[in-house]
Amino acid sequence: MRPNRFRSALLFSITLLFLAACTLLQPAKQELPPLRFGYSAWVGYFPIAIAQEKGFFAEQGVPVQLSYSIDAQAQDADFGAGKLDGMTIVLGDVIRFAEFNPNVRIVLMIDESEGADAVVAKPEVQAIADLKGKTIAAQLGGFGELFVTRMLEANSLTSNDVKLVNAYGDKVPNYFKSGDIQAGHTWEPYISQLTKTGARILFTSKQTPGLISDVIAFHKSILQERPDDIRAFLRAWDQAVDYWQAHPDEGAAIISKATKVPIDQISLEGVKLHNRRDNLTLFTARTNPGSLYSTVKLYSDFYLRKGSLTRPLDVNQLLDSSFLK
Repeated sequence: MRPNRFRSALLFSITLLFLAACTLLQPAKQELPPLRFGYSAWVGYFPIAIAQEKGFFAEQGVPVQLSYSIDAQAQDADFGAGKLDGMTIVLGDVIRFAEFNPNVRIVLMIDESEGADAVVAKPEVQAIADLKGKTIAAQLGGFGELFVTRMLEANSLTSNDVKLVNAYGDKVPNYFKSGDIQAGHTWEPYISQLTKTGARILFTSKQTPGLISDVIAFHKSILQERPDDIRAFLRAWDQAVDYWQAHPDEGAAIISKATKVPIDQISLEGVKLHNRRDNLTLFTARTNPGSLYSTVKLYSDFYLRKGSLTRPLDVNQLLDSSFLK
């Protein structure tokens, strides 16, 4: 009996050595690089800075490398070139973007502008009626032109009654300084910058509910390769939104430090932030006028008329609600 017992012990030892060797020979699990994510100077995007600074991304187990820029259009170009995995972006912009980058996907609607977008005018322009014959800056063929068009229509004017020039909202303060325009569409913090110099607010997004909203978008390939990281990213976003709403002053201080935007220009006034719970309705209530589907169709129809889109957009392809669950 002793030889059999010895043979069993020997076989057991050899098996253990074999298993240990296999474990050592297995390649170490490769760590994924941080998600490269861009955001620009719009108050609705700023929870992303809180998520990073408060450690919410780390808490959720997703590495994130943030890229902040005051030039939103340059950041759009970086996203299109694959230099960013995801970004915050105006819904109206991503719709045009998707025609040339069909693999972009919207995973979250992050906010609605309820007064934080505006048409701002020189002090001598007393009312919207005074804009007749004047030069107005807006992003032509984009969401800015649609916003200005809505303002004109609400006051019995058309785009033929004014001169529209192409300028993205973050460039409008420079156009004011040069004297090239009498009015322009822009947003916070640029509205506050202009009103401090005497500019007058003529019309705000509070008068166009649901028209201007912002989203988080990623490349389809990233969603396929890193679904768990995307869900973790959205959980961290939720934490940041909740934190800022519960601690507005501390949140503003964190954002100001991260972005160098003066703290007195950081406010949630005029902005409705959305979390994942809100998005379950926004993504699914397709017949609701306030749903993402309805707003995307509104923009798509406008862009088709203006020639910004050459073909109707596939809304079901653009919107991906699978990461909300």
